[in-house]
Amino acid sequence: MLISSMINQGEGGGFDLIWILLPLLCCVMMMTQRGERRPVHETVTESSFTVEDIDTTYKTIERETAGWRREMEEGKEGPTPFASKLRGIFGGGKAEERFVVRESVPPRLHRLDDSTGPIYFELTEVEGGGTVVKATYNPAIKSRIAKFKASLPLKIPATPIGDNCPSCGKPVLREFNLCPYCGEKMLKA
Repeated sequence: MLISSMINQGEGGGFDLIWILLPLLCCVMMMTQRGERRPVHETVTESSFTVEDIDTTYKTIERETAGWRREMEEGKEGPTPFASKLRGIFGGGKAEERFVVRESVPPRLHRLDDSTGPIYFELTEVEGGGTVVKATYNPAIKSRIAKFKASLPLKIPATPIGDNCPSCGKPVLREFNLCPYCGEKMLKA
């Protein structure tokens, strides 16, 4: 009734209807976009081993995550969904910041805040050489983490030689005192 009376109010009635429906349409679009996002509390934790020393690995992580942030700032991430643009406009004109460094404890911890949730890189030095990198992140950025891990130099024995880790069960060379996968201390018989 209200809408039909506004349409019938002379020349500007149709124009007034657009101004009523536009904010409603924006709100609906923003709510549907939020429904597609993964929950912030959903995380994945993965550990990997690299033959690089802990300091070199930490610097590599810093460079990689700084590159992620630059890509986002330069808009190389691809087209921004319309609802995200509207959130940026109506949320004070600023787009969501991504990959912001919140905690840095060289060479052990590098923590970032992201719109998908926190990202942690925890590093453990392996006696005898190498570093275990434990990454905790939201599955929405899995491709970034996978590309980063693929760029690290890895050396894992082709055949399972040695003992199994008491924590993760993966095969570990006998000369290792710590598991290169999870960092757990190896039990020596």
